[in-house]
Parts: sequence; C-alpha cells; structure tokens
Amino acid sequence: MAVLMKRPRMLVALALAFAAGLWAGGCFDPNQPACGFSCAQAGVCPDGYTCGADKVCHKVGATGVCPLDDAGPAPFDAAAQD
Repeated sequence: MAVLMKRPRMLVALALAFAAGLWAGGCFDPNQPACGFSCAQAGVCPDGYTCGADKVCHKVGATGVCPLDDAGPAPFDAAAQD
C-alpha cells in the first residue's frame, strides 16, 4: 500500500518539474544584434542573417547602418594568454 501512495506523489513532482522547465525555457530570449558578425572569409552568416557588401552579417529585415569603424569588426583572437 505504501508503494501506491508514493507513486502519485512522484508523478506530481515530475509534472511540476516538467512545467517549471517549460516555463523557464519560454523566457529564453537571446540578444540578436542587427549586425556584428564578420563574413569576410567564407561569406557565411548565422541563420536569420545575410552577408552584406561590407562583409558583415546583417539581420534579415534590419535597417540602418552598423556602428563599426572603417577597419570593420575586431577580429576574434582565441589565443591563450600566458
């Protein structure tokens, strides 16, 4: 009889955990800038972006000018610092 009493509690706990996960996941809203990714080497941009004539990925539907200097976006350097 004790096993039968524990099972509904476990199901309720699992359902609450699942609902909390759905609620937390629904709040995710990543920052998607209008531009800011370089596509100079391969001309490839993330989904929802297109490579412009300035070799910078522009968000589809975005208007305006990218706030970059004449040198373009700063290159990413993943070299280890000693």
